[in-house]
Amino acid sequence: MITYDMLRTLHTIGDGRNPIVSLYLKIDPAGDFVKRCRNLLYDALKAARRENRISEFQMQRIEGDLRKIQNFVEQNAPIWIKEAQVAQVVIFSSQPLRFWQVYPLPRAARERAVVDLSPYIRPLTLLLDEYKRYYVVLVDPKKARLFEMFLGSIQEEEKFVDVVGRVKTPPPRLRRKVDYAIYNHYQRVAEVLYDRYRLGRFDLLIVGGPPEALAGFLPFLPYSLRHVLAGTFTAPVNISVREALKEARKIEREYEMREEREIVETLKNELAKKDHGAVAGLEGVLRALMENRVTTVVVAEGFEHPGVRCPKCGYLGLEEETCPSCGAPTVKVPDVVDDLIEEAVEQGARIEHVLEPSLVADIGHIGALLRYPEE
Repeated sequence: MITYDMLRTLHTIGDGRNPIVSLYLKIDPAGDFVKRCRNLLYDALKAARRENRISEFQMQRIEGDLRKIQNFVEQNAPIWIKEAQVAQVVIFSSQPLRFWQVYPLPRAARERAVVDLSPYIRPLTLLLDEYKRYYVVLVDPKKARLFEMFLGSIQEEEKFVDVVGRVKTPPPRLRRKVDYAIYNHYQRVAEVLYDRYRLGRFDLLIVGGPPEALAGFLPFLPYSLRHVLAGTFTAPVNISVREALKEARKIEREYEMREEREIVETLKNELAKKDHGAVAGLEGVLRALMENRVTTVVVAEGFEHPGVRCPKCGYLGLEEETCPSCGAPTVKVPDVVDDLIEEAVEQGARIEHVLEPSLVADIGHIGALLRYPEE
């Protein structure tokens, strides 16, 4: 599970003396990503040597890291392909620091490797900013289980029991007492969820449980939580974490599909207006982004296109050999769409990945909503 606390911990790993290898490798079953892993690592080593980021002595200290990462990728490649949920694997390694971390991700950032004196965590920061965080609660009249779900992984946060004993068929004289206990239980669960939402722990809520528990619990949710309720599912409260993830991801996918269609419809409606507040196609989006006019980028999942970037001022384009902004020579990048997304996130724009590419195929696979209309 990727969290801001985890990134803060990663940020403190470097000691300023020992190098750390960071690898972001896309898992493409149709491609030789084991070979790409080797090329990325040695290209990163050359770049670190060329830019004098680490000394020759430090270079020698990471040879073991390079071998360890390559062996790990070769051994685990069949597993990642079989799982089909791993789009990218992120690896951090430093044998001198005895540091090793691996994060399989269901969504991919740009593929790259970096050798430096600290972990390269910028892509993970961008993922945290770009994707929604879900909270899943399983509830019945006695128990509640709370989970955090992000980027296809789930982690149980808390479990508690508020009503002891049998509550299904209490004697008539105890019915009111049991009802009151259940009322307090549902109220407590709702308050815990509200407190965590108020603290920014999640963006959307998913609720699961037996049908009668769902009917009893949902009215206790305050308006702010009902507004971010992505969906519900029926299941016993004691299901496994794997089953909870499976059910919650169904809700996540349905919610994202609804949101995708709504944002694509909004984009196309803006494009159809006379003073349209949107642009379509990669060239138009890049131009608007360089003018800092983009509020939302809508892009087909997996859409890639080569382009250029200015190493001096950060200008992004398609073919320009000289930066039109500062006049410096540009460098070619294999996928300018990935650079575009990073720049958009840093500008505070929202990113909407469309998992049905056919929805945006007719507008060039990418479009953007603007802060003010095109002139």
